[in-house]
Amino acid sequence: MDEPINSNPDFKGAFGDKRIERRATDALRKLTTGRNSSLRQITETDAEQKSFYRLFNNESFSESAIEKSIVDRCRRLSSGRHLLCIQDTTEFNFSSKRGRIKPKSGLGTTSRDDILGFMLHSSLVVDAEHSHALGYSYIKTWERPADTPGKHDRDYQHLPIQEKESYKWIAAANQSKALLEQANAITIVADRESDIYDLFDVVEKDKVHLLIRSNHDRLISGKLKLSGCLNALPVMYSYDLAVAGDIRKASSKRIVRMGLKWAKVELLKPVSCRNEQLANVQEIYVVEAAEQNKGIYWRILTTHEVTTAEQALQIICWYKERWHIEQIHRLLKTDGFRIEKSQLEQGWAIRKLTLLAMMASLRILQMMLAYQDDNEQSIDEVFDHQEQKCLQMIAKKLEGATEKLKNTAKVNTLKWATWIIARIGGWKGYTSQRKPGPIVLQKGLAKFYNVYEGWLLYQDYN
Repeated sequence: MDEPINSNPDFKGAFGDKRIERRATDALRKLTTGRNSSLRQITETDAEQKSFYRLFNNESFSESAIEKSIVDRCRRLSSGRHLLCIQDTTEFNFSSKRGRIKPKSGLGTTSRDDILGFMLHSSLVVDAEHSHALGYSYIKTWERPADTPGKHDRDYQHLPIQEKESYKWIAAANQSKALLEQANAITIVADRESDIYDLFDVVEKDKVHLLIRSNHDRLISGKLKLSGCLNALPVMYSYDLAVAGDIRKASSKRIVRMGLKWAKVELLKPVSCRNEQLANVQEIYVVEAAEQNKGIYWRILTTHEVTTAEQALQIICWYKERWHIEQIHRLLKTDGFRIEKSQLEQGWAIRKLTLLAMMASLRILQMMLAYQDDNEQSIDEVFDHQEQKCLQMIAKKLEGATEKLKNTAKVNTLKWATWIIARIGGWKGYTSQRKPGPIVLQKGLAKFYNVYEGWLLYQDYN
């Protein structure tokens, strides 16, 4: 039986050295089972720890090869789907490790000159119809050298877009187009930082769309601005939105009334856009979702047609999928692998460790999404056949005698597997209990793979 195509990276042939391939696979497994980015804590012996340090400091174990291994898996899952390519940037702060990390080794300044760290820009691929996370179509890490001249010194406003950091949005979109060419359609989803006129160059009619949050009150035809156009329109549709509470902001959960507006407009090419191949006018749709009287306000630009309330709501729903990539970033940091606590002494090594942690984080996200209503992602897109057999063995020992402790999910679905992983992680499994969160799933996944390794040895022995 052929192995299923899932998001697990295949390092075969990636580094030109079978020993590095084996160690890379071992490092990913240890990272997952250890639930930590500290090599000291995830290794069992001094020899294993030293071998991992050598791996991450080995130039042949390159960022580019790891990135290619990760995104190539996503290519094979793209056929015949409408895919959301959700882009975002995050940064990692290692200022507290300044005395430990070797200078000029892959870390520099970030959004602030006094912060030592690096940036990560990635594109998470999600099935638009079913909200299944499939993998990544673009990953890039970089740092700003400490001696980089300021924007004023570089005359940043007049630089070609290819020489600006903001080119990351275009580069990610172009690579996603090429990588996912077998998809039926691709929608690039991004936050306000991506509101760049040059990004429209990636659009292909009926194939590649944009869905970005508006950052600039752009000029449109008729000598108007976007805000003026929307302000002149009545609310076309209203709906209730459940807003979760946020302890950090001392806000409680509430139900708010949202008003929807939409319109077809012609964006005028700004003077700052130097791409002569781009048209002077871009025909797009704008969707506004605003909480009545206060608070939430989204203005979304899209190349998808929006002429009905149903289409406008679909645009809002697709934009809300940005939560998934934000969850990945949280898992890399405080809610999971705590990359910023790494004890590695070279920035290059930390960046490679982060790439492996992205894969472990993806699997946790996939299981979190499995507990959404009607989200039945194929288990084959997450676990291979051997892992599924081990899950079946564990499942027999976990279900209780009462209906309240039964795994009600369909056998051999991702939701079924997530119930098992969550139970191993300490979740009680009662139907009345809230859905398992990322920490429980991370803990459960780690324990599962510890059992799985022993199970494999037993299978080999017998």
